[in-house]
Amino acid sequence: MNLNIIGLNHTTAPLGIRERFVFHSDQISHFLLDLKEKKVSQVVILSTCNRTEIYFNGPKTQIIYQWLADYHHIKLSQLKKYLYHFNNKEALTHAYRVASGLDSMLLGETQILGQMKQAAKISKYAGTQGKFLSHFFETVFGAAKEIRSKTNIGASNTTIASSIFSLAKKIFGDIHQTKIIFVGAGEMTELIAKYFNSIKPKGITIANRSIARGKKLGKKIGAQTCLLGEINDQIHDYDIVISCTGSQLPIIGLGMIERAIRIRKHKPMLLIDLAIPRDIESETSKLNDIFLYTLDELAQIAQEGIDNRVDAVNEALIIIKEKVNDFYQKENKKKASPTIVSLRSQFEENRLKEINKAKKQFKNGKSLDEILDSLSNNLSNKFLHHPTKALNDSAANETKEISALLKKIYNLKE
Repeated sequence: MNLNIIGLNHTTAPLGIRERFVFHSDQISHFLLDLKEKKVSQVVILSTCNRTEIYFNGPKTQIIYQWLADYHHIKLSQLKKYLYHFNNKEALTHAYRVASGLDSMLLGETQILGQMKQAAKISKYAGTQGKFLSHFFETVFGAAKEIRSKTNIGASNTTIASSIFSLAKKIFGDIHQTKIIFVGAGEMTELIAKYFNSIKPKGITIANRSIARGKKLGKKIGAQTCLLGEINDQIHDYDIVISCTGSQLPIIGLGMIERAIRIRKHKPMLLIDLAIPRDIESETSKLNDIFLYTLDELAQIAQEGIDNRVDAVNEALIIIKEKVNDFYQKENKKKASPTIVSLRSQFEENRLKEINKAKKQFKNGKSLDEILDSLSNNLSNKFLHHPTKALNDSAANETKEISALLKKIYNLKE
């Protein structure tokens, strides 16, 4: 086993760096195959709003570093300031932490587990997962499920949605009189839209490139829908704008918001940008009466409510430690297995040879005591020949190490 994880996340890289390293799901297969051509045969890419990580089994660390730097047009020396690298046990521990939500911006969030499963599935279809990583991710997902069921790591989760609600209350007071537009119709949008729908604001609209997908989400929560291209003419009508799309470029610009705030006669607007890369031009935050928050800023607000889950974190860490040790021991046993098979085969061969000799001696009329004495002596000599020869032939600096190993193998007393 030579498990490695190279990546960056919200603790090692600022938003401006993270958004440059997002791999969109429809392109990941291409990137995996590119790495495969570079002889990185077992590899999985996990890319989310808060992290980009490359999981691989093998010694190709420098290839991964250089590939990341070349692809994103950044000097390797500069890139390494933001990257972390975990190997074997550290990599196992990190992966279990990620899957169970311990390493997330929001402690205990569940979305990351689905994202890891999707990453594993993409690599499987691309033919880059391999037997080891397939088994590895199965154990990671199993551990995450156990942690969710045995601890309260996800209980009383202070979510992004509740953080937005808290901000909106401070700005507008009565949420029931506000109108909200969601730009994008993905998984995170659906979760937050359902949350706000339960609060009953004045109105909710879903804006999306695909009107069919927008209407599907709109139907679930009783919201209106419009095309993404229509928001320029409508955005001034909304108090809260929550954007989360997969666009490579900002779709809500400074000019759009300047126009909206003039039409609103400087009535405040709350802009929430959950996308990476960002959907809303950062310059809009400088406008009067505009309150712009990014995912990082919301997460800082949400993290303030996690102190009551310290016990759950400790319980989760105990489970992770057990799972890591169990996985590591099983992998080491797999390594030893061929040697064990070979050892048993050789001992069995020697045993059968001596049994056949004893049978011939019995036919020739030798006494049972003589046969048993010969059999036991011959077996002892054969089983001890190679260990004693290795010890006698060893160099001075090896003798101590071989002696210690033989004492351990044969449970010898001092």
